Amino acid sequence: MPSLNDIMSGFLSRKSRHRAAVSNDDISPTSLKMLTRARAFRRTLDTLPRPRTGRGSAMAVAFIASGWFYGAVVAGTAPGLLSGAASSVGLKATDILITGQVETTEQQIFDALAVGPSGSLFGFDAAKARGRLMEFPWVKDVAIRKLYPGKLTVAVAEKRAAAVWQYQDRLIVVDRAGDEIDKFGIADLLNDRFSHLPHLIGEGAPENASEILPRVGRYPQLAGSVSSYVRVANRRWDLNLSNGIRVQLPEYDLEDQLEYLSELASEQRLLEREVFRVDLRIADRVVLRMLPEAAKVRSELVAARLKAMKKADRKL
Repeated sequence: MPSLNDIMSGFLSRKSRHRAAVSNDDISPTSLKMLTRARAFRRTLDTLPRPRTGRGSAMAVAFIASGWFYGAVVAGTAPGLLSGAASSVGLKATDILITGQVETTEQQIFDALAVGPSGSLFGFDAAKARGRLMEFPWVKDVAIRKLYPGKLTVAVAEKRAAAVWQYQDRLIVVDRAGDEIDKFGIADLLNDRFSHLPHLIGEGAPENASEILPRVGRYPQLAGSVSSYVRVANRRWDLNLSNGIRVQLPEYDLEDQLEYLSELASEQRLLEREVFRVDLRIADRVVLRMLPEAAKVRSELVAARLKAMKKADRKL
């Protein structure tokens, strides 16, 4: 295909041959003006660099490709086309490494990553994927890294459960700071999950758990028999023991009374007796309330002793 330079060269050559045969006097003013413009245009073209071979073809391909992509955008298929193209050149997540998850399932993480069915990393937004993962109740922090050509690492840091909190008709798993993590459901109960964690009851119990749990933990015999820690009026604590005894602790001098209770339990086996309540709220005394059956037996025993003492006095 002749270039523009070739066409102009032929045109000017014909003009030159014609000019040799015809004098300027025979050329009309209009034709002379056109000839002058053509010569000026030729000189301008001669100063321009010649295009490289194949540049026109490349421009034609680019024009066709741009039209094809515009059609894909209008049709809504551009993301899929780009993902497919990216996968074909090696930008495909063939290796996804997930670490740190315990309570959060891998399937939940895969869904939140939203890599797509093609597995392409083209257009994958790690920041948005991290934001979706941070919405999961157990996720404390997460780091996502793309390692091209085809590796994706997801490091998850989860919250640590410290206790199960019972408030009204709800059971909630909380962390050490008392913040709620997730609800305690029927499946957790059936699977015996979190059974090793302390059981907190009452308003304000999670926020004040650090006041009671470490102190009771200093006395292993006592801590091992506690079934629940009850926050009373958000001021003080009661201990429910596994044998049904309820220990009422004071609002103040908590450390001294716990030590005294531990001594009574080890030396006098107080917590093994037939009592259902141990009241330590009064500083200088311990008030015991016996089980109804035991109280009846005790009252009968006391009555029998008094009767025997009266008989002995009469004999004297």
